[in-house]
Amino acid sequence: MTKKVKILIISIVSVLVVGAVLMIVLLNTKKYTDIFSAEELYSKVENSFSTDGGTKVLDPDVILEFSDYNLSYIESYIVVKAKNVKNINEIGIFKVDKGSVDDMEDIVENYVSNLQQVYRAMDYFPEEVEKIDCAKVEVFGNYVIYSFLNEQDTESFYNSIENVLQE
Repeated sequence: MTKKVKILIISIVSVLVVGAVLMIVLLNTKKYTDIFSAEELYSKVENSFSTDGGTKVLDPDVILEFSDYNLSYIESYIVVKAKNVKNINEIGIFKVDKGSVDDMEDIVENYVSNLQQVYRAMDYFPEEVEKIDCAKVEVFGNYVIYSFLNEQDTESFYNSIENVLQE
C-alpha cells in the first residue's frame, strides 16, 4: 500500500468517526419546552417531593440573596422553602433568556455552595444533613433549577421536571 492510499484511508476513517460522534451527540441532545413560567412549572411538580409541614413561596425580593449582578435576563422565578425552620427543604426554579443560562447556572451553583457551607456549620438533624449532601443544580433548556431535598425526593423532583419539560 502506498503512502497516499494509507493517508486516504486514515482520512476517510477519521471523517466517519467524527460523523458518528456528531450523530451520537445530536441524537442524545434533549429538547425541552419553554412554555411554562417558573411558577407554572412548580405547580406541575410540587407533589413530586415530600412537603411534611407544608411549604411557603418566598417573597420576590429573595432574588437579592442570589447575586448583586444585573439579573434582568430572568423571565420568571420561584423559590420555595419548608415552613418548618428545622426542615431545610428548598427548591428554586429560574426561567431565563436562552443566552443567559450559563450565567444563571453559575450564580445558582454559587448560591447552593454557599448555603451548603452555612448549613454544614449548623448542627442539623442527620436527615437534614442528607439534604445538604444531595443539593443539586440542573439545567433543562432555559430553566435553571436547584434543590435541597433528600436523595429520594431529589430523584423524584428532577424526574418530574424532566417529564413535564421534555418535548
